[in-house]
Amino acid sequence: MIMEYSKEVQRHACFYMESVTFLVEDCLFKVPREPFEKESAIFCDMFALPQDDGEIVEGLSDEAPIRLFGVNKEDFEQLLKALFSRRHGQVPCSPGTIEQWTSVLKLSTAWDFEEVRTAAINALMDLGVSAIDRLVLGRKYDIQSREWLLPGLNDLARRAEPMTFEEANQIGFDTALKLASVRERLALSRNPASYAMERIIVAASRDESAQNLDFSDQIVTTFDL
Repeated sequence: MIMEYSKEVQRHACFYMESVTFLVEDCLFKVPREPFEKESAIFCDMFALPQDDGEIVEGLSDEAPIRLFGVNKEDFEQLLKALFSRRHGQVPCSPGTIEQWTSVLKLSTAWDFEEVRTAAINALMDLGVSAIDRLVLGRKYDIQSREWLLPGLNDLARRAEPMTFEEANQIGFDTALKLASVRERLALSRNPASYAMERIIVAASRDESAQNLDFSDQIVTTFDL
């Protein structure tokens, strides 16, 4: 039944929302369209594409959804949770683990959700993502800020154990070699008179005393942070 109005009605400026339907793998998602349109340049351009007369518009129904190929439905779910929890407050189903926020980082980077990407990076730092994972994620998702990279590089420089071949492969051999040069050029030298600690340029062996050093200055210079 089509409702007829006795007078002209208007759509509310804030609380009349268009929805969009996505198909991700074998799962349909129907969500408000506005955050995608306003926060992602990729989706904004997609929605702005002209439609031919009589052409079925994708995204308006379950029968004609927008298909997101190559996207994991669990990753997409976490992105939606992060996207809508920012607007409606923290909820129990918001992303809470490193794995979940990594999913958010992955898709927010791919689709230019800048604010969501920043939220994911901050959440991962708060959750204490490991030093290796900081560098792996930084390399994969182009995170180049000093706040993200420096703690991970410093932790690896302090570590007594040498970096494994697998770890070097994960973070990139160029990064591994730069880190090794930082680590191996610094050692502890104790002044016999004052017992003051000072940095000297040497070919240092790995020892536990390195755990007490701060390599930040050398790292900032070597990695141009």
